[in-house]
Amino acid sequence: MAIFHSHLFDKASGSVGNVTMCHYDGKNVARAKIFIKSKKQSPAQRVQQIRFATLSDLSLGFYNALKKGYRGVSWAKARALFIGTNQNAVEVDEETLAVTVHLERITCSTGNLLPPTVAVTCNDRGRRIHAEWFRQPLSPVAKDEDDLFLAIFDPKAGSDLVFPLGKRGNPGKADFPLHEDFQPEGIIAYVFAVSAFNTRASRSAYTKVKHE
Repeated sequence: MAIFHSHLFDKASGSVGNVTMCHYDGKNVARAKIFIKSKKQSPAQRVQQIRFATLSDLSLGFYNALKKGYRGVSWAKARALFIGTNQNAVEVDEETLAVTVHLERITCSTGNLLPPTVAVTCNDRGRRIHAEWFRQPLSPVAKDEDDLFLAIFDPKAGSDLVFPLGKRGNPGKADFPLHEDFQPEGIIAYVFAVSAFNTRASRSAYTKVKHE
């Protein structure tokens, strides 16, 4: 709103373009019109919006893995990284908007370290997870001091468990109990490595679970 003084427009009223003039309380007042345009979303925009929302919800289920995989950053940053790096894990049909999540494509960590080699077995009746990890050739992206982790995700429960496996240079075996809310037949496993100084990590690697 603006107050103006002009003999030419004294007591003027009406609209010119996007400006409306009137005489109020002994003064000439000009107001700009506000236009709100509602732009229809394109199919691509709707798809991306759904993909973003799906990954945002899914990130909560990987909370423990993200806290371990994205060291030294806030939860908000870790969540944003998860959403950004997992775009190809969520497919959205442009016509039906049906969502398909490819959990085998999910990564809950990022970095240039070499993912560990781990064999994962689930004793369904005993509700136990058995993990065996193996020595890998030394290299700048695979050091003996790297810490190894196993993440177990249950799609039905919508949550995860993370187990430390030890050092890359010390191959070994370990057993872990499965959470009481998890369904053994539906669990998915991911493994990743983090440097001893927590400054580098590997991308998490989807690992097929053998059931017995």
